[in-house]
Amino acid sequence: MTSEFSLSLSTIRKTTQSNALFSAQQTNYYAYTLSGNIYTYTDPNWYDGCNCGATSTCKSQINIRDAYNNTIYMYVPGIYTGCYVIESLLQSDLRCFYNQSCIDKLQSYLVPLSQMNVSALDRSLLVRFVENSTTQEMMDELMIETWNSSIMYESYYNECQPSQCSYTVETKNDAIYIITTLIGLVGGLITVLKLAVPRMVKLIVFCIRRYRMRQNAVIPIG
Repeated sequence: MTSEFSLSLSTIRKTTQSNALFSAQQTNYYAYTLSGNIYTYTDPNWYDGCNCGATSTCKSQINIRDAYNNTIYMYVPGIYTGCYVIESLLQSDLRCFYNQSCIDKLQSYLVPLSQMNVSALDRSLLVRFVENSTTQEMMDELMIETWNSSIMYESYYNECQPSQCSYTVETKNDAIYIITTLIGLVGGLITVLKLAVPRMVKLIVFCIRRYRMRQNAVIPIG
């Protein structure tokens, strides 16, 4: 199940990247026109020295800044922006949302009408993942901490209704099995020899006697 989902997501990402599709938010390329020119031009965006024209996985840490004087008030830890929203999201993590101070500081810069009472995630509930596990790592596991297996052969049989079932068991023989097998083979060989040797001896004796009788029956002519 996880491999099928990962394969589908990977196919979509690679198709988008290989075709260099233009992002509606202009996160990978920005479009512009020149004065007196009817054509529209595009140039790749840069993120921390990384060019979206060269790779689609460029990223830069998200910050909250003043829209008028460009003053940066806060860098949001673990959250990134990049050439494509999906790529930057998969490289981001939830470390800020496990920290109540980070959440409160983040909310202080939001529009008052959009604020709500948000509690930090409980890190004690983490089993497989950690606070800085990327979204990519969690998506690879379908965001499931633990899998509980429940094997029901009867339900499987009723659902599939196979005409027949077979299985193969591969085992490694131990020393006792090997020794007993060899003893059995030796015992069987001795039994065969006990039955065959007397008959072979009788056959040889019979052949010798017959050969001698033929020699005695020859009469020389003088």
